Amino acid sequence: GYPDAYFYKPRTKSPRPILLYVHGRGGNPLEDCRKWARVARRFGWIVCPQGPATTDSGGRTWNNDPDVAKRTIDATVAALRAKFKGRVRTRNNILIGFSEGAFIAQQVGVRDPAHWNRWLILAANDRYWSGDAPQLLEQNRSKIRRVYLYTGENDQVAENTKRAGDMLKTARIRVKVRIVPGLGHEVP
Repeated sequence: GYPDAYFYKPRTKSPRPILLYVHGRGGNPLEDCRKWARVARRFGWIVCPQGPATTDSGGRTWNNDPDVAKRTIDATVAALRAKFKGRVRTRNNILIGFSEGAFIAQQVGVRDPAHWNRWLILAANDRYWSGDAPQLLEQNRSKIRRVYLYTGENDQVAENTKRAGDMLKTARIRVKVRIVPGLGHEVP
């Protein structure tokens, strides 16, 4: 009942973590997964679910709906585990999100740190955490192992990325913020 998800197996047959990539608005999860596989397969499973809707340009979108995204992500992980019994870790996985996918990843990660305790957020935004998120960051700080926020200096969310890093530091979560000279709103 969910859109297809794409994946690449890790280079080893031992149980490995999931590196789950959440695409941005208008993204192409199949192509994104292919690109991430070149780097990620040595670490674990690279998994790329699709947002539930299509944009006018034919790309996919999450409709800024973290609840639907969470259900899609959970169903994707369950399907992968069912297909490859014993080879997929259920905890301590890595969540990667870009742009609208960063919004989704930040929402899912803060609410499910047992499954997603390491995050790579590309184009993070402090405004993606609202409501009870600051309390959840504080409450879940011991479960969130490491966060890496990465964006370009020419990205309109660069200052928001810095503020998101400050929020994580305030919650005493291990975070590294990297603003890359000459880079815009893109996945390098």
